[in-house]
Amino acid sequence: MGALMRVRGICKRYELSNIDKEVVALDNVSFDIERGETLGIIGRSGSGKTTLLRMLRGYERFDDGFIELDGVKVTPESSYEKFRMLRNKTAFHLQRSFALYNISVIDNVIKRLRAKQTGFEEVPQLEDEYEELKEEAFKILDLVGLRDKWNHLFTILSGGDKQRVLLARQIAKEPSLLLLDEPGTMSDPLTRNSLLDSLKRVKERSDVSMLLVSHMPDVHRYLCDRLLMLDNGRIVEGGDTERVIDKFLEPLEPVKPLAPLKDDKHTMVWIDSVWKKYDMVTSHTLIRTIEMQDLNIKIPKGDILGIVGPSAMGKTVLMRLLGGFESPDRGHILIKIGTVDFANISEYGGRSIEARSKLGIIHQEFALPPHQLVQDLFAQRMGLKKFELVKQAMERAKEFGISDVTLDVLLRLADMPEIEARGRLKELELDLNVLDTLFPRLPAVEALKAAKPYLKAVNLPEEILMRYISETSMGEEIRLAIASLLASNCEILLLDEPFGDIDPISMRIVTNSLKDLNREFDTTILVVSHQLDVIRELAHEAILIDEGKVVMRGDPDEVCDAFVEQRFKELE
Repeated sequence: MGALMRVRGICKRYELSNIDKEVVALDNVSFDIERGETLGIIGRSGSGKTTLLRMLRGYERFDDGFIELDGVKVTPESSYEKFRMLRNKTAFHLQRSFALYNISVIDNVIKRLRAKQTGFEEVPQLEDEYEELKEEAFKILDLVGLRDKWNHLFTILSGGDKQRVLLARQIAKEPSLLLLDEPGTMSDPLTRNSLLDSLKRVKERSDVSMLLVSHMPDVHRYLCDRLLMLDNGRIVEGGDTERVIDKFLEPLEPVKPLAPLKDDKHTMVWIDSVWKKYDMVTSHTLIRTIEMQDLNIKIPKGDILGIVGPSAMGKTVLMRLLGGFESPDRGHILIKIGTVDFANISEYGGRSIEARSKLGIIHQEFALPPHQLVQDLFAQRMGLKKFELVKQAMERAKEFGISDVTLDVLLRLADMPEIEARGRLKELELDLNVLDTLFPRLPAVEALKAAKPYLKAVNLPEEILMRYISETSMGEEIRLAIASLLASNCEILLLDEPFGDIDPISMRIVTNSLKDLNREFDTTILVVSHQLDVIRELAHEAILIDEGKVVMRGDPDEVCDAFVEQRFKELE
């Protein structure tokens, strides 16, 4: 059919500003994409996959080579207008991006269709213009399998459904080339399959070409005509999808054994008769109220508990209750703080502060401050979590006239996702910078010494400590977040979808490291993950949550099998 895109000799170099070192992100990359073809690119986190997509999209300039797409050719010397022409011929489906308007699903698509007519994303005011675009939007929603949710407000959609709305908006643009960056990463297996089915329908019913970047072999097996492997910025393998996947997985280290529980009666976390009601609404009306009813879960010290279930059915709500970011309508969230004593983390004050020092948290809306040095990240995390420093901060707060309750509020905000924390700070008229005064960062030498073994544990080089967060890949960021919590000696880790952006090789390294930590320090770990293979090999036990209820608890393999086969519906 002929090449739609030609890429020749693309090179991209970055200067690491703080250590005067050059990193070669892309090194003489060349390939073609045929018309109607789905080409896959696989590689480890940090191999250059997302950087390459940004070049192909026209978002970022390169140093050498050229890109030619459907008659548009760009070189390092090309004008801004040439790169804009490249963007007009492509559509970009980003990893972890939910950049949608706070309106209904169908109006999100209509806005993109309207932009083709007027150049502006808007909902037409005239009824006949709106109805014409609505009919076209329904055809696209049929393609991605979202007609039944056409009037849902985007805020109540699951992560997987949001990705399908984004896909619908990209299709509405009618691109020559659809660029897909880790599609389905943050979805549960059932939702991910729906998204992949949507992509397959697009592939079968249109002539759009796709470039699919993913570290998930099964995604490539399902969608790709052929596959390229990227390693350290170079294409090192190409051709048959299965053969390239086998080559990619060669460095996968063996699964380490899981240490047995030392004492299953030594409770570390106790969810005691908890009730929590929350609403799901469309753009027009309330469609469902989910009620977590009388949850009673005891989690032993040293237990690694996997949490699985359909998207938007209570897993993240449970993690937010455990982190003290939401309060139950009834009941208690109890954290062990002494030999026999528990603190209710739902209540603000000194006891809750002590409990919080034991908690390390990674949220689904994960992001690290891009302009922060990695070494400062470690120093800051350790300063906020080491209890001897927390006690000093509590005394210092009294000198400033800050109560334990206010300090507890600030500490919770420090553990929240950044966007949510900013909103809460504005509401409460508080300044989070006061934490820098109350909690001086751990001295750099001490922080560096503490960080090194944990960087090694997650397979990151020591020199990364001198980089800025913005100079690391998403996969590296996730591993840095986990390593900084491990270095802070947190006794309880709450991990909400920490593995979505990590390639299978790095993920095995991280899960083995978590097992080592659990074996050595008896760390209690609660992990929500849509990567069921992780739950199967990492957890002592698993629970399955649906409609706010724990419908099954037991062996991870049995729970994961019941989820995939939807046998849990028979148990409700």
